[in-house]
Amino acid sequence: MTLDHAREHDPHHDPMLADGAAVFAEAWRRGWMIPPPQTVSEWADANRLISRAAGAEPGPWRTSRVPYLAEIMDCLSAESPVREVVVMKSTQVGGTEVLNNFVGYLIDHAPGPAMVVMPTVDMAERWSKQRLAPMLSEMPCLAGKVAPARSRDSGNTTLLKEFPAGVLAITGANSSSGLRSMPVKYLAMDEIDEYDADLNDQGSATELAERRTSTFSRRKILKISTPTVKGASAVEAAFEAGDQRHYHVPCPHCGAAQVLDIEHLLDDGTYACAANGCLIEPHHKTAMLAAGTWVATYPDRPIRSYHLNALYAPHGLGYSWREIADKRAEARRNPELAVTFANTLLGLPYESDVQRIEVSELAERAEDWPRRTIPRGCLILTVGIDVQHNRWAVRIEGWGRNEQSWTIDYIEIPGDPTREDDWRELDAFVFTPIENSCGISIRPSCIAIDSGNWTHEVYAWVRKHQGKGVIAVKGSNQANKPVIGRPTAQDVNWRGRTVRNGVNLWNVGVNTAKDTLFGRLSGDAGRDASDRRCHFPSDLPADFYEQHGAEKYDPMRKRWVKKPGARNEAWDCLVYAYAAACHPSVRVYAMRDADWTALEAKLETPVSDLFERQKQPLEVTHAADPIHQRAPRRRQW
Repeated sequence: MTLDHAREHDPHHDPMLADGAAVFAEAWRRGWMIPPPQTVSEWADANRLISRAAGAEPGPWRTSRVPYLAEIMDCLSAESPVREVVVMKSTQVGGTEVLNNFVGYLIDHAPGPAMVVMPTVDMAERWSKQRLAPMLSEMPCLAGKVAPARSRDSGNTTLLKEFPAGVLAITGANSSSGLRSMPVKYLAMDEIDEYDADLNDQGSATELAERRTSTFSRRKILKISTPTVKGASAVEAAFEAGDQRHYHVPCPHCGAAQVLDIEHLLDDGTYACAANGCLIEPHHKTAMLAAGTWVATYPDRPIRSYHLNALYAPHGLGYSWREIADKRAEARRNPELAVTFANTLLGLPYESDVQRIEVSELAERAEDWPRRTIPRGCLILTVGIDVQHNRWAVRIEGWGRNEQSWTIDYIEIPGDPTREDDWRELDAFVFTPIENSCGISIRPSCIAIDSGNWTHEVYAWVRKHQGKGVIAVKGSNQANKPVIGRPTAQDVNWRGRTVRNGVNLWNVGVNTAKDTLFGRLSGDAGRDASDRRCHFPSDLPADFYEQHGAEKYDPMRKRWVKKPGARNEAWDCLVYAYAAACHPSVRVYAMRDADWTALEAKLETPVSDLFERQKQPLEVTHAADPIHQRAPRRRQW
């Protein structure tokens, strides 16, 4: 009699209990069993399905179609010692699929706390719905590991996916709370050049996300992006910090290994071998890619960094060589297209000879007068203030004919914006009059303070000092915005009605202001002091000038972008001071010769001739009637 037959005839044998024991034993065995080693590319070839809505070639994933991605993906495998992978790429070479395969691999094979970061929360939700959701529903290996979103307490929301032994948080780089949500072992960041370089004065969004991985020694970090502007591109900086790998492919005729480069692409869509000039037809590319290998420029560096351009896109995916050649010709004719071509097809940051300030040359323009003094010709003062979490950056700027400007002072006042007592240090610096060369004291006509951070505290300070010309401003990155726009009332009563004499918020077109100010700074290059429009005292610190070179203009996005890790408070303060000079109460751009002449007569006449005027400071209140010798009064903006 067999064992199974004996159990069937045993009156004390319960099949349900036996089956339950077997299930328990199997679950126990699987829980303790170490899964066999598997790379991300192996997992993708075995399991990944591309839905019709998510890819140009739906169906099973084939790494052989994009062989240059195999090494990149395998560096993200659990067994790989690599901790950080950077991909600086063009569009349409499969970079985002690396991220998708990495996430699927984690859920199925190497579970743990993970985070995916997109440039914005909206883009994070879109990726979750359009890319991740089809993977979870259509791939059998993933379908049972994340509960249906409609079930109660499923642990499955658009931005949070729980699975056995792990969790996936999905967030946007514009959400500081999302980036601080939890510690993670795995971090994948897409399009990092679109991230905020200084998110709520807490550092770059990339840095905030990376801090989430600090508690895990075997962490994995993936950074993917198309670059933007040279010197201000986050992915460029990350790529250069790594071992800088390029994909070498053999010539089908002479066998010489080489990197596919735009310089060797001919106008008819064929490619000239870099070694011997062999003519390579587009149909050779498939075999070339299959035989290619990654070569590191600095193999001793621990970060793996890869560069890919559109010339590597497989035949039938992305642009053909002939299309790339045609777009190169268009970019040569149209400078604006050159930016797009460099970023999206070459996978390189764009470098322009314009819109760049040489910091060393700027510092050499310092003139022979000290800070906190007012040279002749400087007749109006405005102030720009940038609020940081532990200090105020303050710049006093003077203005004269033809909108000449003088940096009267720049200082960083330490303090906590949440402490009312610390604001008194700012009061003492900003509201103390400054004597000009004729011994006459001048107060700032308008003081613009950025309200983007610590808005409540800034508004409280503005309410207290509106009578002294203080206004709240907020920068706008939209193109073609006026330097200072119309104000919007911020204070309302319990009925929702605007409070008279409450705080107004003035929007500042920062890109417009920076374009203007950059033009003046660069236009002064090579000019002597008497012919400059922007003047600097002799005793400004070196980092003051460095902050003027902290940003570069991105012509494709038509905005100024900050270099990773750079400080730009002095530059921002100049923008706010210029916005204050354009405020309706000042309007330096609209002042006539007669207005300037009147100011000169009042402010640059020796004090011995105007002894009675030295008792009270002079201030400019509005352009139509620019000079009023009186004590400050409450303004009605």
